Amino acid sequence: MTPETSRPSGPPGACLVLHGLGGGRHEFEPLLQALSAVGMPFEAPVYPGHEGPGPHMPRSSWPEWFAVVQSSFDRLQECHGSVAVIGFSTGGTLALHLAASAPVDRLALMAPFLAIRHRWYYGFRPEVYLGTLGRIIRRVPRRQSAVSDPVRRKEIERLLAFQTFNLAAARSAVALIRLVRNEAHRITAPTLIVQSRRDAIVDPIGAQWLDHHLGTPEADRSLVWLDRSDHLLAVDVERETVIRQILEFLGLDPQDARDVLLDSSPLLG
Repeated sequence: MTPETSRPSGPPGACLVLHGLGGGRHEFEPLLQALSAVGMPFEAPVYPGHEGPGPHMPRSSWPEWFAVVQSSFDRLQECHGSVAVIGFSTGGTLALHLAASAPVDRLALMAPFLAIRHRWYYGFRPEVYLGTLGRIIRRVPRRQSAVSDPVRRKEIERLLAFQTFNLAAARSAVALIRLVRNEAHRITAPTLIVQSRRDAIVDPIGAQWLDHHLGTPEADRSLVWLDRSDHLLAVDVERETVIRQILEFLGLDPQDARDVLLDSSPLLG
């Protein structure tokens, strides 16, 4: 029997857009420009410990980040009614935690952080090292930005607030993952997941796991795979596809953002 669909018939009143660990709005600036072009109100808050200027990322925790997320959601809901949440990486994990208890209109998740990318030569999974050596070492240098497009990669690295990652903050993000895995069955909002098979940061198995464990009816969830992008999907080589998918999922017309989708100018000028 086909599950009964509950997909909203029209666009939400507003969008809440959530960035990743150690990141900011530069991770999805073209998407924000597209939302502006189609006239969609949105907020893209910056979490505590992510404001900059750096160069070292300070310690912060997911309850602090979530307090900002919840506040922004409540404000948007009061002003606009229905609110869709778009989350990138750890922003996707925060979006899922919000949707487990709040009336989120729908979820659009880009490379949701459910597991760190594992390679066979690591030995143990990276989460194990984070919980052991990560308690001794305070921070690690930031690796090259996970963007396949070399031009966009240089732009992103010019905009980074931090040159290091705080490992206590990373452990907190992993603790949030454990919580979300236990509450995924309670999440019933229509959900779009966009994930690249080439993602060097989050393990694509997380997207597969989520697609199978959400409480969202099968008719109301979809998993879109990409093959050329790295982790920062909304700025990488397949960004036009990503943004189109999200706009359509939100009930918006990508044609209204055509100029943004075709724009190759620098991210923030």
